[in-house]
Amino acid sequence: MNSAHVSDSAAVLLTDSNSTIIRINPAFTALTGFTADDVVGQSSEKIYLLAENEPSHSSVELEALKHHGIWSGAISLKHANGEIIVGVQTTVSIENAQGEISHFIHIIQPPEVTAKEYHQKTQMPNRQLFKEVLSQELKNAQRKKTKLGVLLIDVDHFKVINNFLGFEKGDELLQMISERLNEQLRGNDLLASLGSNQFAVLLPELAHPEDASTVTRKLMQTLESPFHVGGQDVVVTLSTGIVIFPGDGEDSESLLQHAEKSMYNVKAEGRNGYQFFEASIQNSALNRLSMESEMRKAIEREEFVLFYQPQIDIESGLVVGMESLIRWMHPEKGMVPPFHFIPIAEETGLIGPIGEWVIYEACRQTKAWQEAGVGGLKIAVNLSGRQFTDRQLLEKIAKTLEQTGLMPGDLELEITESTIMNDIESTIKVLEKLSEMGMALAIDDFGTGYSSLSYLKRFPINKLKIDKSFIDDVITSEDDATIVAAIIGLSHNLKLNVICEGVEDVDQLNWLKENKCNEIQGYYFSKPLPADEFEAFVRERNGL
Repeated sequence: MNSAHVSDSAAVLLTDSNSTIIRINPAFTALTGFTADDVVGQSSEKIYLLAENEPSHSSVELEALKHHGIWSGAISLKHANGEIIVGVQTTVSIENAQGEISHFIHIIQPPEVTAKEYHQKTQMPNRQLFKEVLSQELKNAQRKKTKLGVLLIDVDHFKVINNFLGFEKGDELLQMISERLNEQLRGNDLLASLGSNQFAVLLPELAHPEDASTVTRKLMQTLESPFHVGGQDVVVTLSTGIVIFPGDGEDSESLLQHAEKSMYNVKAEGRNGYQFFEASIQNSALNRLSMESEMRKAIEREEFVLFYQPQIDIESGLVVGMESLIRWMHPEKGMVPPFHFIPIAEETGLIGPIGEWVIYEACRQTKAWQEAGVGGLKIAVNLSGRQFTDRQLLEKIAKTLEQTGLMPGDLELEITESTIMNDIESTIKVLEKLSEMGMALAIDDFGTGYSSLSYLKRFPINKLKIDKSFIDDVITSEDDATIVAAIIGLSHNLKLNVICEGVEDVDQLNWLKENKCNEIQGYYFSKPLPADEFEAFVRERNGL
């Protein structure tokens, strides 16, 4: 099991200075069986196994947090079913404006165990727990604008098999089936028993809907070899219904209902197969093929352009940088937004040449602005996961800087939280080399995964960029306000700058200023602008 899977399933909870639980993530529910309704507002003593009269935070832990802002050590947790979980916890303290500890962020991982493996070794989640985790993952998918899939699996002819083997051996067979299924899943996928002979699988963060059918085929293939149970060789097949969010339902109940409907359609057609709830999956595949072909032509025809969104220093109000954002000016469809074509570009490998062009054009334009008297600005460029793992990345960036004449210190590379967690040790080496070259480094969309919290001190980064989804409700949601304040406090503890994206009104601006955010970007100041309009904006705002 690689480090990415362990990190992606890290359980996280946020507590105040009195150890009252304020927020948990889905992985916490998957690990402990406790839902938000069970623990939010409760003392953390409810979930920690403590000796009599033992405080939630030991004197050793508090001393480390007071002097270093971070503590790591072994802990024991209570599972909702009464069992004990032994794990490793990293706790980070968050200070308020007066320098007092106001919150704690706790990141919990069983040693070398993912949430999936934990459930495999103890008790498989039931229908209710599956629905709770699914509901939380739906909120995550809405925040991140990602897809997720749900598989509803029925073991074919199980009643006949059960009658033949006997109920005890039938239960043993179901356990063996669940173990084989679990072996084919990713660390952040979740397998649950819905009762009798039915299972459900949650597939978060799908790149595209077809991935769900790929997983389903793997699950079917892993059951092709016989099970030896009760002195008999038994071969089983599966009937599976597949639903995708968004599109096939808006909540856990409707998704499960639609998956069940598709599963029964498979059984009615002869069993041993799978079916999507919507036929739109076929249209999706055709659209992707067409999009890929058109993108290849777009590179040749130079149809891609860059827009630039200003980044504002919150104290001075001056423009100190800009994020480069790609747009596709299609000759027939008009402007195509990036979320329509970037995922396909990443999958097909076209993100390579497109990404190289973005870095070159962003550096070239920034240098041109400097020569025209619009200087002192740092250009932020997003690196895709595929670009970040390109072994020639350093060489390509160095060549681009040489060709354009831009100084390394004027370039900031933004890497998403999920990308940097893909391979921790390799990530650190690449980040260190980029930092040594003189470039600034930022973690983009920070806060959506929490997975990197326990590694922040090891990353040679300069800035955290808080995801827009938290800023949207920072005024109206106490949870989001607490999270943003905690991330800002954590960043300052680690001597990192913070930039918040998606600032759209003066109330958000004032709140972020009061909570000591360093930089902001968003429609309150300016939408992304073409190069000439951006230059005019900077000249006017910075008095050039």
